[in-house]
Amino acid sequence: MIIAYHMQIVVVQNEEKGIEKAKEILEEKVDKKTVLFLSGGSTPKSLYSALAHEKIIHPAAVGMIDERFGAKWHENSNELMIKETGLLDYLKSIHTPFFPILPLQKNNRKQTAQDYDQISRDLFFKFPRSVAVMGVGTGGHTASIIPNRKDFTDPMFEEAKQHLFVGELNDEKGAYGERVGMTFSGLSLIDYFVVLIFGKEKKKALKKMLENGPLEEIPARFFNQDAAEKTIVITDQKI
Repeated sequence: MIIAYHMQIVVVQNEEKGIEKAKEILEEKVDKKTVLFLSGGSTPKSLYSALAHEKIIHPAAVGMIDERFGAKWHENSNELMIKETGLLDYLKSIHTPFFPILPLQKNNRKQTAQDYDQISRDLFFKFPRSVAVMGVGTGGHTASIIPNRKDFTDPMFEEAKQHLFVGELNDEKGAYGERVGMTFSGLSLIDYFVVLIFGKEKKKALKKMLENGPLEEIPARFFNQDAAEKTIVITDQKI
């Protein structure tokens, strides 16, 4: 069932059906002129595994939306999760370059963000189309853009940093920790978003995403506001 808010919403029976729908869309949207950007978290893992084993996409290049900062291949890194699905091996087999956020030799968080900011600009410049696989957290965050709280202000909302395509943060008092990821300025250049929202624990976040309100409260509202015309949400939760 397809529901139209500002964006398209496809309601599926279960996560498995949602992954099938996402594969169909990516097979249609991603070609050898497309840079595909991948987000982390647990939600897209089964999709990446399916893409690796079914070999249905042939992007020109693959980049990352966000990363948990740390040493290369640290146990919670998004890059490690993607590797474990077999997708990196598949990309290598078809000679598609993959651009990770974390360098082989650990830099500080700010330098890592600056370096990936330049990489993302190069990818947007070089390839005529871009597609991103995204998720939404239970608290309404997306990518590494997290809500403001009384004890934390996300630096990615700072006006002085709006020119950046990639930013960084350290949520010392909260659950998010150190992050590097695309800002709204970077995300705004992506041509098409496939947003996956599965599980009852995400229902509240989905509801809040569909409400009007500030992005600082629910960053995922970006998909229903600024990026609405180029976003499809796939969810197993009834609206």
